[in-house]
Amino acid sequence: MQTPEDIAVVIPVYNRRTILLETLPFVMEQTTAPAQLVIVDDGSTDGTAESTERWLSQRQPTFPWQVIRADHKSASAARNTGLERVKGVPWITFLDSDDHWPRDFLQRATSVLRTQPDTVAAVADRRFLSADGQCLHVDDCRDLIKSPVPWFFQHGAGIASCSVLRSEAVVAVGGWFEGCRDADDSLLFCDLARSGIWTHLPGDPVHFNIGSAQAVCEAHNLSQRRFNQHITWARIYERIYYKILECQPDTPRRILHKALAQRWYIAGKQFIENGRVPQGNACFRRAIHWNPWLLRAWRRQAFSNAKPLRHDVPRQRASTG
Repeated sequence: MQTPEDIAVVIPVYNRRTILLETLPFVMEQTTAPAQLVIVDDGSTDGTAESTERWLSQRQPTFPWQVIRADHKSASAARNTGLERVKGVPWITFLDSDDHWPRDFLQRATSVLRTQPDTVAAVADRRFLSADGQCLHVDDCRDLIKSPVPWFFQHGAGIASCSVLRSEAVVAVGGWFEGCRDADDSLLFCDLARSGIWTHLPGDPVHFNIGSAQAVCEAHNLSQRRFNQHITWARIYERIYYKILECQPDTPRRILHKALAQRWYIAGKQFIENGRVPQGNACFRRAIHWNPWLLRAWRRQAFSNAKPLRHDVPRQRASTG
């Protein structure tokens, strides 16, 4: 193992004693050690903090580590707590407790960041795996680097585990937003996308494990706990959209409009699947508001007697880009 570099690792966790202990070896076995490891227990009730401290004490990492016990709030609050504890470390990565790095992830990051000092974020590819190890999807994040904000609108911004961020840049945009339960990563990364240069980390992808916590009866992702999370995401991306227009009024908008329409359409489907027809139809009308050519939303709307949603965005705005 090489000497420690200036990258701090923060892992937020809540009621994932088994899952976290399966993830920690992927930090311990890095070919380049982190500067420090901070695990923030967000009020777990299953002994996660105690088990983690015992596990780390037995294995005696070569780098400093600490387990912080916090009141149960949110993953964002836990990440911000970790961010505060690693002041003075130039780079930081926020690893989710169920995701796994390739052994050379930190080494690749430090190699790239040494040669690109103006970078604010470095991102590796991500591979989604099912609980039984089947590959569900792979994202080539070179496309993300080309145009981060449109990519986030289309694919989501759940890239914390495969990203290394400049600490001062994260602080400058206000850290993780604690005022919402979903899509906090979208708010952070869209702000970071406007704050400087992004770069790609070539090599093996980071593994994002879907359903592994549920498979061992531990707390699953917040985004999978509620029946209406998609409408929250749609609203937050609308908020991001208008913020972008304020800061960069010349932003091409066609891709963003289509992505917003798709998010509202998915929110509508989620409501319908849960028997909430009026709310679902309202979402379909909002999808049409953003993309009048989304035929699927028109077909869904045809089953509703509600009046079409009034377009409250200036006509020239909707047709630009």
